Order: sequence, then C-alpha cells, then structure tokens
Amino acid sequence: KSKLPSFLGSKLYNLVLNHMLKSEKIVQEGKTIRLASHRITLGTDQADMKQKILDAYADSGLTPPYFKELGKTLDFDSGRTKDVLMILVEEGKIVKVKEDLFFHSDALHRLKEDTVAFLKKEGEMSTPQFKTIAGVSRKFLIPLIEYFDSQNITIRIGDIRKLRSGKA
Repeated sequence: KSKLPSFLGSKLYNLVLNHMLKSEKIVQEGKTIRLASHRITLGTDQADMKQKILDAYADSGLTPPYFKELGKTLDFDSGRTKDVLMILVEEGKIVKVKEDLFFHSDALHRLKEDTVAFLKKEGEMSTPQFKTIAGVSRKFLIPLIEYFDSQNITIRIGDIRKLRSGKA
C-alpha cells in the first residue's frame, strides 16, 4: 500500500485488495497478505535447524530453554534461528508465551486440557494448585498462567483462577 501513489487513496487499494481476495489470487492470514501460490521453502541447513529447534522444544515440555539459551546450545546464527523459529510459530508448532519464552504446542495443549479438567471439577484454582498441575518452577509458572489468562481460557479473580465462561 505504501508503494502506491498517494493520490490513489485507500478506497481504491481496498477495492483491489478485496477483488484479489475474492478471486483467490492472494490470501490474507492475519496481518499478512501473500500470493495464493506462495509457499515457504527452507534450504537444507534451515530445514535441519527447524527440526532441531522443534525437537528441543518437544523434548523440554513445559520447561523449555529461553530462546537466547537455545541459540547458544544449537550453535546457529541467532538471526537465522529466530527466522526459523518464527516460521514454526506461524505453523502453530511452537507457541510464543512471552518475549523470549516459547513452548511446543503439544505441551501447552496437554496443560490446557489438564487445567480445564481441573477447573471443571473444582471450580477454581490457586497458583499453587496450578503449579501442581503444571509441575514447573515459578520461572515458567507465572508466564504460563498469564498466557492462559490472555488466551481467555482462565480469568483471574483476586488470587484464584476460574474457567472463562464458554470454556466449560
């Protein structure tokens, strides 16, 4: 849009964009617009990096390394590693919980199921109870519980958490 002459205006841009979306020449995924035929392809080294990152997060479960630690451990260029990690986030295989903290989506999904089951049974949950469910230290506990709040799975009421309406 910024490459178009200013006199064309946003109405024409939106008209063309909507026409291209309807004709399926382009695809909109969140804030990203791409050609319908565009696919991300990785070089051999990046595919290897992708698998190593995925394995590292899968193996660590709910106690993953912070991204900075992971980059040092895998001994890859941090910029390229971050790019590959973001591809995994876009694919939904890795979930960003906070700035430098990522989890494998399977581990978060299992924790979500356990948390929802607990809340359906008990009605509410304290932070120590969540710690028992998750089995993690405070370093991971607080970001996880805040992530569930931000994803509208739980709601904080004072010192306890309850299941959000509609999640039961």
